[in-house]
Amino acid sequence: MARLEASVVGKNIFTYVPKGNNSYTQKDISQYLKKFKLCDALRLIGEASFNVFKHTEGTFVYKGIPITLGILAYLSMHLVEDSNDYRSSDMSEDDLLVAIDMYYGLADPFMANNENPLGCLLRAGASQFDYDRELRYTIPRTLVLYQQVWNQLEECENLNISEALQNMTGLSLNELLVLSFVFFSTAPKGYLQIIENLEQFPEPLQEILTPEKQQAFLDWISCSYQDFRVLSRAEAPPAEEYEHFRFNPLYVKPAITPDRSPKQGIGPVYITPVPTLVNYRVTNGLYFALSDYFRELTGTRAFRGAFGYAFQTYVGILLKQAFGEENVIPEWEYVHKRNRKNTPDWIVICGSKAVVMEIKQSGLFLPAKLWANEEDIRKNLKDNVGKGALQMCKFKDDLDKGVCEVPEALKGIEIVERMVVTFDRSYFLNSIMRDEIRQVYPELPSNYHWHTIAVEELEYLLGSTGPNFINFLEAKRSNAEHDKMDFRDYQSYARAKDGSTNRLKNAYLDSVFESFFSDLGLEQLADKIPEL
Repeated sequence: MARLEASVVGKNIFTYVPKGNNSYTQKDISQYLKKFKLCDALRLIGEASFNVFKHTEGTFVYKGIPITLGILAYLSMHLVEDSNDYRSSDMSEDDLLVAIDMYYGLADPFMANNENPLGCLLRAGASQFDYDRELRYTIPRTLVLYQQVWNQLEECENLNISEALQNMTGLSLNELLVLSFVFFSTAPKGYLQIIENLEQFPEPLQEILTPEKQQAFLDWISCSYQDFRVLSRAEAPPAEEYEHFRFNPLYVKPAITPDRSPKQGIGPVYITPVPTLVNYRVTNGLYFALSDYFRELTGTRAFRGAFGYAFQTYVGILLKQAFGEENVIPEWEYVHKRNRKNTPDWIVICGSKAVVMEIKQSGLFLPAKLWANEEDIRKNLKDNVGKGALQMCKFKDDLDKGVCEVPEALKGIEIVERMVVTFDRSYFLNSIMRDEIRQVYPELPSNYHWHTIAVEELEYLLGSTGPNFINFLEAKRSNAEHDKMDFRDYQSYARAKDGSTNRLKNAYLDSVFESFFSDLGLEQLADKIPEL
């Protein structure tokens, strides 16, 4: 057996050759897992997941086998599908390692179908990188988006987020975020329980941690084995070799109610095979929950339209906090040949230079990420990131032709960088995906350049570069190898090269975070959030 590591445009792709160089099928894994008592096996995986999460540098390797949260999530899904709480065998640590070893022996569509390498890399993103996400700013981002921004925008006024959350969960946004944080912090053993000793908490927190509110939260994030099986089997993969890339219901139901307690004397529990997904459900995952809620309520996609305005405004707040309001220019309308046109969403001035930004909700939608169908990929890119790149390119043409009059603040300013910012995070958007965009938009000049960055990367980038923002972008662009990297990978590379060990941070979001916990009487708690 051997662990293999390859770097693709700065991103480490980890794989592993199973013992004996054996190959396995999904049926082999099902047959192996079905003998184990389900509740105990899920709890063991939950404990392992928490340990993987705490390991923040490189890949977590145990007894020579690389372990990722994505693999543990996949094995958990199959355990629920194939086993039950009344099996006779208890899963041991070594038994779990055997299952992980078998996972690495599953066929990949890239090898089985001789498909485009793009598909292999995209599925690596969905199955490996999506679980390895930054957590610190998910809470302040969610607060600013759905409280501060949403309540100020005319485009959002007909969609009441507070009312929607109460109808969906019986809880407010603040209550959801507090409960997710508290329960996540109590999950190192792979399960959650109603917290009974509330005297250990400050009084403001006790008011949120009532038994009724705790139960409402657990009811919303959990489901039974049977309900989980319905969700997991809802969509069949296009072929057997795609089976281990299916959507995992743990994203929407990160806690599972077992038929019996996983440990004698433990009382009623909710098992969390991947505890970090408790945080995901009430932060990034709210986008999908609210989208579904309002679509059922209105019969339209009104939420996604409103969210686009809210997200654009949120990015503007980040930029103004970093550069000052006087240096951040919002979009304006101009007329060209009797046609009304809008400029890109934001222009940031840094001295005598500027960055143009176009804001998009998505890079790729879920089916493209899971199955990597080339037609789906190109359509998604054309409608989202590619459209943003083209909009900025046409704006450049209009500026060059003098058909767009710029405000006084921009006169004499040279636009040197262009950037598409997405709410959803995709991968390889500055390398192979940029090449794909050039295919779907051949009118883009070969020398025309733009960056693509996810908002969670932008938050850290703005916090760490400050007035050197444009210099950082220019340095990345000027090196062909670095230009292809996703921003998180490039920042890691640049920090390692400089020997930096300080935590990346965003002062504005830190202040939102600290204020949130201070109001709960937990002033010192913010510094204890694990970093990814």
